[in-house]
Amino acid sequence: MRVEQAVYGEVEGRGHGLRSSSTTSSFAASIAPQLDLPDGVPLGVQTWSPFVRGFPCDGYYVLARTFLDSGSSRGGMVLTHALIVNLEGICQVEDLTVLFTQLAASAKAIPARLSTLEIETSPGTAELPIDLIGAANALADQQGPAIRLSVAGFESLVTALWRNLWPSMRKAFAFRLSFGPQDLEAQPGLAIVCTPEQLRARWAKYRVVNQDDQGAQSPSAAVLCGQQSAKPFLDLARELGLEATIIKDLKKLERLHRLVTSVDDFDDLLKAIRLVDGFSNRAELGAELKDRLIQRIAAQVPAASCRQLMPMRNLDLPSFASTKPLWSAVEHRVSKLDFAQAEDTDLVALLEASADSNLALPAWRTAVMGGLSTAGHQKESGLWRAIWRWSELSRAAFSAIVAVLPPGVGTEQLLVQAAPRKLDTAKVVAVPSLLLKKGWLTAHGAALAAMMFPREAVEQQLKMDRQLNHTAGLWAALRHATPDDMLTVTLDLKDQRLVEMCGDLAVTHPQMLSGIRCTDLTEQKVWAYAIGKNNSLWNAPSNPMETRNSVLAHLGKGSGAFAGLVEALARTPLADLTEIPDRARLWSHLPASHCDSYLRATASGWLTAAVNSSAVNTPEPELEHAVLESSALQSALQESSTPLRTRLAIVSSLPLFDEAVFVGFLMHLLRQSRSLSDADAVQLGTLVASRRWESAIQCLCDQLANRRYDLVPALQQCASFLSIYQRWKLEISKPSTEEKWRAFEETACELYPNGPDYDQLWSRAGGKNSDLPGALQNGATRWHSAMRLLRYGSRPPVRDLLRVMCNDYSGNEKLRLFSRDTDIVGWR
Repeated sequence: MRVEQAVYGEVEGRGHGLRSSSTTSSFAASIAPQLDLPDGVPLGVQTWSPFVRGFPCDGYYVLARTFLDSGSSRGGMVLTHALIVNLEGICQVEDLTVLFTQLAASAKAIPARLSTLEIETSPGTAELPIDLIGAANALADQQGPAIRLSVAGFESLVTALWRNLWPSMRKAFAFRLSFGPQDLEAQPGLAIVCTPEQLRARWAKYRVVNQDDQGAQSPSAAVLCGQQSAKPFLDLARELGLEATIIKDLKKLERLHRLVTSVDDFDDLLKAIRLVDGFSNRAELGAELKDRLIQRIAAQVPAASCRQLMPMRNLDLPSFASTKPLWSAVEHRVSKLDFAQAEDTDLVALLEASADSNLALPAWRTAVMGGLSTAGHQKESGLWRAIWRWSELSRAAFSAIVAVLPPGVGTEQLLVQAAPRKLDTAKVVAVPSLLLKKGWLTAHGAALAAMMFPREAVEQQLKMDRQLNHTAGLWAALRHATPDDMLTVTLDLKDQRLVEMCGDLAVTHPQMLSGIRCTDLTEQKVWAYAIGKNNSLWNAPSNPMETRNSVLAHLGKGSGAFAGLVEALARTPLADLTEIPDRARLWSHLPASHCDSYLRATASGWLTAAVNSSAVNTPEPELEHAVLESSALQSALQESSTPLRTRLAIVSSLPLFDEAVFVGFLMHLLRQSRSLSDADAVQLGTLVASRRWESAIQCLCDQLANRRYDLVPALQQCASFLSIYQRWKLEISKPSTEEKWRAFEETACELYPNGPDYDQLWSRAGGKNSDLPGALQNGATRWHSAMRLLRYGSRPPVRDLLRVMCNDYSGNEKLRLFSRDTDIVGWR
């Protein structure tokens, strides 16, 4: 091995510098400052000379021994004998003893003439220094250099440590004397320094070599002190393409080896992956190990907590060929989190990081967001309640989860169902706007419901929720409102959707309408919509008739009545306006399309009232027509349990009652009742007479003729409409003799219109035609004159004349009646 030499010390006029060297290379001169004392010698410190040092520099390794220069022009100057060796070459040398022996043992022994040396190296068998284990522990334990107290024996310690280093680590191994931490800054990267024991106090913050250590405190220390083979670490480094150059690398390799060979543990595997990624930046190096690590940690992810997932957020892993299994496992794990409240702090941090590129790297963010999105498809997930908790903890977290959730109505509904009853308004002020940004009006309403009182919540919802066919958001805003609250809000805000919602709610909570009076148009709309949903809600107000009357009073005034309610009431019992004041004025104000419904209901009500009342009022014309057309009219008139006087009073109150219908009623009545009281008969007759119903009178006459003598009082009221013959025959009233003769005369004129001699009647009865008035008179005049003759006893006798007439008209009842009457034929 080729070795150059150089001597450094006081140079006249320049201080410390290169005095001589075996080479003309400028390198020897350039390292002169590094071969001086590191700092001024502290007062009272004498046991520092000589000391050895070694360090790599620009492809060379410098090994030197430094002495106090007692012959210098000023104190504190040193002489240094240095060997300069090719760095790659010396790293293959296991034992530095052969080189140390080439250094001058004293200042006087430094050669005057320097030449290049050719040295044969061979393994040494030097005795292990007593403090080797302590030094190994110190080196393996600390980030900075290990501190060895005492200069004596330092050369042996360094030689022993060098022997246990592998070549790549020897390239960076540096050592020297130090008088205190301040002089370390001039030469960073020192592995170990020696220091006079008097300066122990200066190294309180450093790891001092403990020569009493009996065993290595770590595998790295065991390697450094020769108690353990470095092969496992070297193999691992080789697999990863790592050239470990410093002792810190050994610690990392030790740690990595422990992690990759231990029982699978999520946290340990994550650390191993980080170490591997830090060691190896090329995907093709250590590919098999990397793949195994990915598979192993992916298998542990399903059991990982949210807190364990968080450290993965800064994993980039460019040196891993395939990380898909890992991120797929993370995504799946996030989707299966139970989102318990106890983990909210970690969950919020996870959400915030997933949405912020400054807090997490893309692969982790994508996996987390994918998992959250998947959780958003699960109805039974604890995610939904957690989202509302997060809204009070972090706006960023809430924004992140809302953004990643699937946009469908089903997702929104799950969120609404999980909404709490109360949210801290000061903490969730941004929540409604974030939900609106997502397009979730229903969830927006649910948030408002938890933040404020119902009226304020609905008022705010209406500002954003303007779709007339969308009520879910309003329902959500009112989810904590009582039915009474809802009615109050509706009456205040007067929104049509609220009206319909109130109507819907009234179906299951009819009591909410008990207090309405319908003086307000919105109240009318609510009631109308409620009736439309359930017709039985016409009686929801505590006094439905009074409430209806209020509506119709507005209608009668021409304003303030809701047409929809008027229409709805038309299909309810309240369409019966029998008892309403000023009913007659309303018919012209009712919508034509529904007026008939009111009239029909009122007609039925009027009939019911009439049947149950002692006095029946005459309906106005519109109602009378409806009553007459009502099927209930016939039922009422034919109901045997209803007193006849009441039924007759009903007919009497209906001026337009049809005679033919009455005759039908009369026939049914007479079949139904075998005998009428005198009072009922009189009432019946009075009615028939007042209406001048001839057919009805004839019907009564016929019934009397059939021995319904109970009808006599009825016909007596109709006497003015009966002929003398009818009154006489039916014994309604007894006619006078004059009336009888007048009736006889009228009958004779009917039967023999040309006079008494027509068809020789007069002569056939025994009279003389010559006694009759002249033929120039008409038949009626001639009969009138003939009747005077008969009354005064002229021939023929009246009895004979009637006998002949009865023979001519044998079926004529009038003639038979006259022939039996003594006022006509006299007594025999």
